[in-house]
Amino acid sequence: MNKLLKNIDLEPIKTYSNAGLLKKEILQENKHLSGVYRWINEETGDTYVGSGIDLTKRIRSYYQVLELERNPRHINRAILKYGHDKFKLEILEYCDKDKLIEREQFYLDQLNPSYNILKQAYCLKGFKHSAETIEKLKEREFSQEHRDNLSKANKGREFSEETLIKLSESLTKYCKEHPLTPEALENIKQKTTEREGVPVILINQKTGEEIEFSTQTEAGKFLGISRQAVKNAYDRDSILGKLYKVKRLNKNNKDNII
Repeated sequence: MNKLLKNIDLEPIKTYSNAGLLKKEILQENKHLSGVYRWINEETGDTYVGSGIDLTKRIRSYYQVLELERNPRHINRAILKYGHDKFKLEILEYCDKDKLIEREQFYLDQLNPSYNILKQAYCLKGFKHSAETIEKLKEREFSQEHRDNLSKANKGREFSEETLIKLSESLTKYCKEHPLTPEALENIKQKTTEREGVPVILINQKTGEEIEFSTQTEAGKFLGISRQAVKNAYDRDSILGKLYKVKRLNKNNKDNII
């Protein structure tokens, strides 16, 4: 029996003694299975406990160098330093998706894995960067080559269901705890208009008078109609209210007939 599991009277479901040599077997045998896993550094004895809705997808990320470098957690840095051949991987148990957090927390409490900075499953509570780390992050600069590599690595990337759930939960919690003020919302609205608004000119077909607006929405308000109605007049090359012709201004203020 595994010494580190002796106190809780439980053996791992599966043990892969060499994560480097047994990579193919690991990824094949854990497809579409949810559960809790543990990495063990055979050189230092340090361990890491994690879980995944699809263990193959989750564990595969530990074999992707760019992903390990992008997210410099203790376990990632250790794998980069020692190599997969120095690590043993255990599948502690398979369980239903809705039990993952509960079961991961059970092993975190029992095993107290040294590579896990966060001691609560799927939670950032209690985590705080050191002052030294914060300063390093502020001063950190990426070379163009590094930026290009990250861009290539993420191009067309599909996030796992597990990652999407975490992102959704994190975003929802943050929005609840940090609601935007009316001033902030108005600022966002103005910035969006500046970036995405379509400046237009309404030309009075009787007098030839031209009235310029920064967006189609403003032109619509002037005429008492919707932005979509202004756009439709452009699309159909029609006259608004039997009086106004629509023209658009591009970002360089050069007229383009719509």
